[in-house]
Amino acid sequence: MTGNKDKFDWDRVFGGIASVTFAVQLISILILLGAGIVFVLMLTGVWAAIVSIQDLFILVVLLGSGFAFLLFIWLLGFFLRFHRRVRHFILGKGVGDVDADEPASKTILTLFAVAVLFVLVAGMYGYYILWKYILQPWGNDFLLSLGVSGILFYELGMLIVFAAIGAIFITFVMQILTAWINRYAGRLVAGVKNDTKS
Repeated sequence: MTGNKDKFDWDRVFGGIASVTFAVQLISILILLGAGIVFVLMLTGVWAAIVSIQDLFILVVLLGSGFAFLLFIWLLGFFLRFHRRVRHFILGKGVGDVDADEPASKTILTLFAVAVLFVLVAGMYGYYILWKYILQPWGNDFLLSLGVSGILFYELGMLIVFAAIGAIFITFVMQILTAWINRYAGRLVAGVKNDTKS
């Protein structure tokens, strides 16, 4: 009879968190790299020369897009190579299959999943507050010192850069928290399984 019970693989849920957070981190690094290149071009005055000549600007955008696409392919290969290691770090031994109709295990794991969701929302809102009251005023002063304040392109770029930094930080915190939760939940679920067997 026990073999017919529905199973739910909670490792899939935590593994999904591992995959998504790692992918977000790699994309954020790609964004920061591109922003860093543009910033260096701005400081050296090359960017102003490029923007002033329309044909040259189009050529640079095309070359930059091609380079970004090649870098994205390389990052995709990097993701596929290291994805399993990141999942293993976060999952540990894993929780494994849990009886879908087992109330205690299901309640424990659902509460942990909600805790991860709350941390994600709190992290995003916390970073929004940091952006609104500290990073944005500092960024505006920085753009003003470069003489490009009030230009939508640069202000949007600054927003994207800070969002990428925030995404890296928040996903890293989520990975650490998920790794801890998964190990602790595994011990609790194992204890519940032992209690039900006895």
